[in-house]
Amino acid sequence: MDATHKPLEPQPHTFRFGRLAFLGMLGLTGAALVAGKKIPNVVSLAGGTNVDGFTIYTINGFPAFSPSTYRLTVTGMVEHERSYSFDDLTALPAVTETKYYQCVTGWVVPHPTWKGVRLWDLIEASKPTGNATALRFLCMDNAYSESLTFEQARKSDVLLAYELNGKALSREQGRPLRLVVPGMYGYKFAKWVNRIELIPRAVDGYWEQNGYDRDAYIGKSNGYGS
Repeated sequence: MDATHKPLEPQPHTFRFGRLAFLGMLGLTGAALVAGKKIPNVVSLAGGTNVDGFTIYTINGFPAFSPSTYRLTVTGMVEHERSYSFDDLTALPAVTETKYYQCVTGWVVPHPTWKGVRLWDLIEASKPTGNATALRFLCMDNAYSESLTFEQARKSDVLLAYELNGKALSREQGRPLRLVVPGMYGYKFAKWVNRIELIPRAVDGYWEQNGYDRDAYIGKSNGYGS
């Protein structure tokens, strides 16, 4: 993590009105109304059920995973498009990271341990072409998307995780594959990833289109920090 974007230690936040960052205080529907945003189909498990210390939200249900049919594709501005089965991914060199997780609404999971594949290893294997500078992540729910610049994605602790705290990811936590971006707020941790596109520049993902910052560094975005 470079010095410019070194994450802050988790601290309780005073929410700043006028941004979607306070939706944990008001509830998703209320926040959408106050912020003047339309946020369709956002639900949480049983009104905010805790799973492994995480409050789980979904915008389009919880997609089912079949190991026999799942594929992660790497496509777009590459010399070699790739398609990985789940077995292919788990056979690659694994990386384990214990880094805190913080939702933009303020709640924190202090010490989650993620295991998976280093993201940039997969990108390098496809050989990006000269005009590509960013990645777009698409998900099995056919609704969620996210984006990272190459600079962000190259960091060694950015993973595509398939385990959390020594167990396979649950369906609610994003099984089979979840993007893990330590130092950024949790909405960047896209669940159920099944496609990575290399693109000319970063684009807004689902929550950015509804008011959040694209560069989602903890304490440095979404109305927090100076």
